[in-house]
Amino acid sequence: MKKPKHHFLKNTFALFALSLVLLSGTGTPARAQATTGYTRKSISYPTVILTTGNIRLTQNEEALFTDAINTGIQIARFDYNPLPEDIHFSFKAALSRESSITEEELEKHIAGSLVPEIIKILDLHKEMRAQNLLTEAQRNSFIALKAKETGVTAQQLEQIMNSSYLYIPFINKYSSQKNDDKKEVSASLSGGLFWYHIIAGDDPRVEKIIKLTSEVSATVDTEESFTVGGKGVSPREYAFWSAANTLAMNLEIMTRELDMFKLSAPVAEILRRKIRFPLGSAEGIRLDDPFFVGEWYESGAGDISFQKSGFVRVSTVADNRSPGGQLSEAVAIKKGDWSRGMMIVEHPRLGIDIALRPRWFGVTVEEGFMMNIKEGFVVYFDDYSGGTVGLDLNFQWNIANLVQKRQTFLTFGGTASAIPVKNVIFDYKFWDNQWNWIDLIPVQNWVAGLYYAHIGYLKRYYLGPFAVHGEAGLGIQTVSTGKIRGGDYYDGEKVTISNYTVGVRLNVGLEYAVNIDWNVGIFAGVQAFPPIDRWNVKYGDKEIDIHNESGWAAPKFYSYSPSFGIYVHFSPPTLPFNPAAIVQNQMKNTGSN
Repeated sequence: MKKPKHHFLKNTFALFALSLVLLSGTGTPARAQATTGYTRKSISYPTVILTTGNIRLTQNEEALFTDAINTGIQIARFDYNPLPEDIHFSFKAALSRESSITEEELEKHIAGSLVPEIIKILDLHKEMRAQNLLTEAQRNSFIALKAKETGVTAQQLEQIMNSSYLYIPFINKYSSQKNDDKKEVSASLSGGLFWYHIIAGDDPRVEKIIKLTSEVSATVDTEESFTVGGKGVSPREYAFWSAANTLAMNLEIMTRELDMFKLSAPVAEILRRKIRFPLGSAEGIRLDDPFFVGEWYESGAGDISFQKSGFVRVSTVADNRSPGGQLSEAVAIKKGDWSRGMMIVEHPRLGIDIALRPRWFGVTVEEGFMMNIKEGFVVYFDDYSGGTVGLDLNFQWNIANLVQKRQTFLTFGGTASAIPVKNVIFDYKFWDNQWNWIDLIPVQNWVAGLYYAHIGYLKRYYLGPFAVHGEAGLGIQTVSTGKIRGGDYYDGEKVTISNYTVGVRLNVGLEYAVNIDWNVGIFAGVQAFPPIDRWNVKYGDKEIDIHNESGWAAPKFYSYSPSFGIYVHFSPPTLPFNPAAIVQNQMKNTGSN
């Protein structure tokens, strides 16, 4: 038999509020921990997702989003007290009465419905202290009485009594698009977290700390099969889950950047360019994590600020999960006038860095014809041998925690360039709907596109603010030319004809750390991409592999060349697109990240 809705919701809010009652002193303000270091925080969360507007998630999508977000936010520095299932369902039921809700209405709903009930229950904490319920037995008796009044068990209340912070995830934008030509499905997602601080004491209250928001996207191949947790999911659901993991990684960093959650500790020892400090695996620090070193100062107006004096990267993570644990170590990248008792303060970053590298290298084109009868093309390339300039965009994923070697990265990215070589396209596919008699006129281009996609391994060694790195990678080289079929530049069909080859790159570089996020430098190396007679033609987003049927020698494209350029490296706090997000986030479930 269903309970009356009014009674049901009243008990829901009362229980939810009572579950968040704090012991006095739980949750150290950011200023109070300035000189003493980080104090662990207790966190609660409901397994509900707040959505705005007309967003409606399927049951599978709700489960995938909850898995990704909770995995991302549940980091080692926090103690977690998940709310009982009945609270999750009750809170969700209260929100489901609204057919559509904006972000502003959502915040008003939380503030108007939840906060007053929480405040009422916080007053019970004052009553507990006023009655001097100091012993464990007295406290248990009080909890049991209040549990009886609200219709829940004392055990449920005990599970969540100590939480001082609460987060509630939300989604305010979600769209999914399928591209049949590319055989891809993409998901775009905007969402975040509401963070609240539950404050007990003489003036009990609930304070909204912040609303964190991030926008992300992900794309997957519709012809692949996907599983999550051993269960098959559709490409659309997997794209959604991938975007949710990217969102979770961004929200983790944004949460770690909040003053009350940011790690800090006093410097215990200084050994030349190394320092030791009392943080470790219990707080979830990782190899290469960056920390500022400095001191807290108070101005005449009473404002407290952190004066930086250089920065370090973690070199050894101590297991401090038991009393008497060892100290962790970090290596100075930029060192100031340091002394024991100074503070280190965390500088949270994703662990995915971005590198831009303008580079010069040589490329050779040997004259030849490529013809494919079925697709109705003849392509001619002239000779060329010389240098060209390209721009690399690299993502560098720090895997130091996986391999237990500092400054170790997997790299993936691409290069965009061009070859100043004459090429001509003869198009006689008159049976194509897009074809026009004007297509009989050969199209002559003076430039061909040159592109590389690569994956590799990079190792870096710091010597103070300077660093040397070595990188080895495998890549695919693509040379492309094209035309607009039909004679109409704006409405005609774009046709691209490309040649592919595979090869290797080796680079060494010298860098300088401008600051904690930016490195600049130079690099030199070699690349080897032999000629391969592999071609395809692309109509819009549709690709078809083709073969040379001309009887003549096909054009050859290759690069056996030295390469050099400049290097700019940046460590971003968040990314809208993160190919490594699923692995990064889900590794937390195995304790590897």
